[in-house]
Amino acid sequence: MRSVIIALCFICATLSAFAQGTQTIRNRSMLMEYGDRFYADAYVVPNDTGDSATVVVFFRIANDMMSFVRVRDVSEVRGNYSAEMAVNVELRDTLGVIRQRTKWSDTAFTNTFEETNSKNAYHVGWTSFQISQGTYVLGLEVLSQKESNQKRIKLPPVSFMPRKATRLLAPAAFGAPESINGVDVLRLFVFNSNLPFGPDKAQALLLVADSTETRYIYRIHQLPWDNKEIRWWSVSDIEGRVQSQRDRFPRISAASSNEAAFLEMSDRAAPRRPIASVEIPIPMATLVPGRYQIDLVKAGTRDTIAVKFQIVWEMMPFSLRTLDYAIESMQYICSEETLDSLTDGDAAQNRQALMEWWRRQDQTATTVYNERMAEYYRRVDNAFFAFSTINEPDGSRTERGKVYVLYGQPSSITKDLKASSPREIWKYTNVPKQTFTFEVNDRGVYRLVDVK
Repeated sequence: MRSVIIALCFICATLSAFAQGTQTIRNRSMLMEYGDRFYADAYVVPNDTGDSATVVVFFRIANDMMSFVRVRDVSEVRGNYSAEMAVNVELRDTLGVIRQRTKWSDTAFTNTFEETNSKNAYHVGWTSFQISQGTYVLGLEVLSQKESNQKRIKLPPVSFMPRKATRLLAPAAFGAPESINGVDVLRLFVFNSNLPFGPDKAQALLLVADSTETRYIYRIHQLPWDNKEIRWWSVSDIEGRVQSQRDRFPRISAASSNEAAFLEMSDRAAPRRPIASVEIPIPMATLVPGRYQIDLVKAGTRDTIAVKFQIVWEMMPFSLRTLDYAIESMQYICSEETLDSLTDGDAAQNRQALMEWWRRQDQTATTVYNERMAEYYRRVDNAFFAFSTINEPDGSRTERGKVYVLYGQPSSITKDLKASSPREIWKYTNVPKQTFTFEVNDRGVYRLVDVK
């Protein structure tokens, strides 16, 4: 069993040529709808006076939402395929009256046809509005996409209240802290106010009503699961100390491009109004998908600011999302006794048992993101489509599917159509360093007939 588990860690990507043509197993799991493919977030950046602010709206659009065409201009060096992008953005007040409206447009480029249909490759755009104190609602609409129905997003209300006795002046911004040319920046997630599962670290940026720099104690804690959530395991609370800063505020970074959105932390004179920034580190390497809350407590008081957020695994394999199917798909690497032990309880208990089993297989991991589990179920997803036939609709349960799930993409695939029964020969030049021969029977089903 150990050798089978180890085999999950390898992906054979080298292809070799052969007389009757080189074959490869195409990734068909992308036929599934993994996410919304259009995300947006709004961020409040105070102006120098502190009485007004800039609302920056960042959004990202998946390639497969757009209509790409071949670039005909031989002098174009940005890519071989292009797509026109257009997004309408409206800013309304709490009465629903449109206060400002703008249309953003740009051109997206890719180098390959496969990239034009990618669900996990995005292009980023942004626009901004000047606002005074108040609460606003932002709506976005993609105008250029493949589907006939237009994609719309309505963001949660955005408030900027520098003159009111409120502790949190604007919604929190979440991103990954980086340094570009010695400047501290926040690579924004732009994920509908969520945090993606996978990055090692993240940061929450808050604007609070402090007239002087103030010390805080923060606690990040996991919220109870609800009935619709996929349960992982419980994680320990995270605590620390931070101090608000009156002379350090965000602004749009010049490093922002159609590939990534950045806020730059810059030094400036303290505003007249009581406004300060607080940067809270979030150790993503220790947090599983689910709902969390940050409690920011002013030192020596009970004055608390509560900020909720959610960690979401956007590209979570579909075979892992359905509990019964996820457990059944482990038949290639688990004994019947183990599979039975994963179905002893109710749905919540079985889901937690499944996650704990995979956690034990990843004992040397430095993060909770389990690469072995993710790769295994990605292969199940792809095998489901790649080897599906009328006689065997679930391709992951076929004999070719089993080999693919265990060992991944073969180094080469040879099709021999001249034999009495058509054959397909898979050769692995690394683990498991074997050749698998499949033969098509009279029912059109591929059977494993030889392993060398």
